[in-house]
Amino acid sequence: MAQLSGFQRLTERLFQKGGESSRSRRLSFWLLNGFVIFGLFFALTQAFLYSWTGSLYAPGEGYRLDGLFFGLDNKIPFVPRMAVVYLYIYYPWIFISMLFFTFFGCEHGLKLGIILFIVGALSTVVYIVFPVSTHWWRQDLLANRLIDNYWAETMYRYYERDTSFNCLPSLHAAVSTVVAYSWLQFWKTRKTPLRLSAALASIVFAAGTVVSTLFVKQHYIADEIAGMALGFAVIATVFRFLFS
Repeated sequence: MAQLSGFQRLTERLFQKGGESSRSRRLSFWLLNGFVIFGLFFALTQAFLYSWTGSLYAPGEGYRLDGLFFGLDNKIPFVPRMAVVYLYIYYPWIFISMLFFTFFGCEHGLKLGIILFIVGALSTVVYIVFPVSTHWWRQDLLANRLIDNYWAETMYRYYERDTSFNCLPSLHAAVSTVVAYSWLQFWKTRKTPLRLSAALASIVFAAGTVVSTLFVKQHYIADEIAGMALGFAVIATVFRFLFS
């Protein structure tokens, strides 16, 4: 008999010990996936802890990282239209992906939720002990507003309600990396053209998201590198110890 993976043993203990039906097992997965993805990751780490850590420091505090990479960060221009990717592609794509993996490909959804929660928790710790801020960029952009530019105004309004301290690691980069990886793994379980299209689109969205954060002046290059590295590190670690 083939040896069961750690994840298979976990799911059997959770759902199959009592000989549950396939329908009951799916319902159990839906409830657990929803709790982990939307409860632990989205509500706890993103809605609550993200806002809380952002309120720990006064405007003007925090670390600047624009001196790294030979000052390349300061040479990247403000491109307001990149708000399309940063705000209007990233958030719907992430939400739809989380919703999809909650109800379809249920085991993938549980894996995604666990990884995202760990990413969110680790990021919170870094935000507390190493608050990186783009406050200075924001102040300069707000003091020199572009007139009659819809996308610029969109970003100005976003600056006013979003904390500037939760920069490193970039959650846009980390979450994009994890979600794109999830779609790729979903395709590998059954290599259909539709799944391949979804995986390729997710990779493109992830790359576009990382680039967009730089052009809307929300993050430093170091933030994006740290975010992608965190995503891959958690994926590798969790899969090694839980899913292998």
